[in-house]
Amino acid sequence: MERKKLKKVKRLNVKKTPSQTQIKHFLKIYKGLNDWHIPIFRAVQEFTKAKHVLYPGSHKHITPSLFFSDVTYIDFDSKIKQFFNDEKVLCWLDNNKFYKEKFKIKFIDQDFNQVFEELNSFDLMISACAGIVSKECSKYLKIGGYFLVSDAHSDARATFLMPDFSFEAVYDSSRSILDFSDKAKIGHFITTQGDVISPIQVEESIRIPKSKRKFKMLKEEMFYLFKKIK
Repeated sequence: MERKKLKKVKRLNVKKTPSQTQIKHFLKIYKGLNDWHIPIFRAVQEFTKAKHVLYPGSHKHITPSLFFSDVTYIDFDSKIKQFFNDEKVLCWLDNNKFYKEKFKIKFIDQDFNQVFEELNSFDLMISACAGIVSKECSKYLKIGGYFLVSDAHSDARATFLMPDFSFEAVYDSSRSILDFSDKAKIGHFITTQGDVISPIQVEESIRIPKSKRKFKMLKEEMFYLFKKIK
């Protein structure tokens, strides 16, 4: 009887290997090949042909490496570092990437507000859900490089007001394409009063929930593409 109890206790104390934990958590949170960002990254890769990519505030979102062969991820959570070195995570990436060359991944565990990389060195920068990335990280993007930016935390509207960037395209989620036409861009970053969004309204967007703001936008999409022009 005692032996049976000991065996049962031993089985209960068996822990998942770190590798199993990391890949399972990633697939649970980001859905693997069902990640809704995949059509966005594919469209951006097809247009920009970017090779050297920066993703500040990435957390464990390794999906860009399915389309871009050289990606630098940065996040202040040092616990995430083991994810980017995990054997099964890297194996999953190698088995599912959409290019032939070997992938290259670099993870920097620090706040992206601190200097961390050579300036003007990236072809593409991604801002998905890490706050205002544009203010501190645009200096790492090459002139002529592209910035894929979400407006979920108002970073796209902040970028729109920066003289260093030109507004290139809207990501049309209904058609899964980047739309570069003037027709598609008209109305974005314009309030319902017909005015271009102001710096004060951008600050309000950052601080105050959408339902409590004093203004509304005429048109909104989740992602936009900008080009660094100076």
